[in-house]
Amino acid sequence: MKKAILNTAMLAIALMATATASAQRDMQLTVSNIPNDKGQILVATKSGQWAKVKAEKGKIETIIKDVPDGKGTIYVFHDENGNGQLDEKDNIPMEYCAFGDYELSESNSKVDIELIYVPDKMKGHDRQAD
Repeated sequence: MKKAILNTAMLAIALMATATASAQRDMQLTVSNIPNDKGQILVATKSGQWAKVKAEKGKIETIIKDVPDGKGTIYVFHDENGNGQLDEKDNIPMEYCAFGDYELSESNSKVDIELIYVPDKMKGHDRQAD
């Protein structure tokens, strides 16, 4: 009797662990508004997946493997000079970049993100003091 109860409890624990494990899938990412084909496009998700893709003027498409289903955040930038970091001046990104939220599911694995050049977006706006 004790063995049957123990087996039932172990089965219940195993089923709960399986049910709470997050499904993962490959994200189909399109990055647009790439200004030229110099350097690389660097991509990272908040959950730790990343990719490095040769830059192509206009847009690139790539696959990010094993991204957990559900909501997440993605960070992308055009590392034009290939130094592996987002160049800044006075804490303002000086390379095209973007970040955004996404939601992956069985019926949706595509994410589109458009790079922006932050200094262009700031023209005509006075910077606020901290």
